Amino acid sequence: MGQYITIIYANEKLEIDNKIPHFYENGRLIIPYNNESRYAVEELQKICKEGMTLNELFNFYINTRFTSNENKIKVLGEYEGLNTDLDNLEEIDLVEFLKLLNLPDFTVLSYDDLAGDYILNFENFIYKNSDREFYRLNIRMDKPYLYQYEGCKNHCLKEMESRKNK
Repeated sequence: MGQYITIIYANEKLEIDNKIPHFYENGRLIIPYNNESRYAVEELQKICKEGMTLNELFNFYINTRFTSNENKIKVLGEYEGLNTDLDNLEEIDLVEFLKLLNLPDFTVLSYDDLAGDYILNFENFIYKNSDREFYRLNIRMDKPYLYQYEGCKNHCLKEMESRKNK
């Protein structure tokens, strides 16, 4: 069975909502993202342009995904019907999840040992993918819980519970 997971990681000093499964390791905040189709990061990487802000990416994605090009009629109202409830994180679109996290500096890594990796880097809310290998070295995919989303999520929940009990 191949290893596959999508994670978001950032500097451990950044704080996020405790409803979001996350843990800290080797100076990094690590957040797993449920990306069963394996296309969420690839799709965003195709539309990201160097220097594009996270807000611009979000608006472009929403406008192209939820707007009918033929009739110029919005299929949804202004973000109506999107999954913005933190209690439903496994159904949220990646771009919306990134916007909700509101992290200024982060990397999204879609790691697949069979099909290759996709990486999105943001610095100060701006897309920067000029040196992919530099960012790739920030995290090692050598832990058993980093093989698949469910294992990583379970690890997160255990870590969060142990932090709460301290």
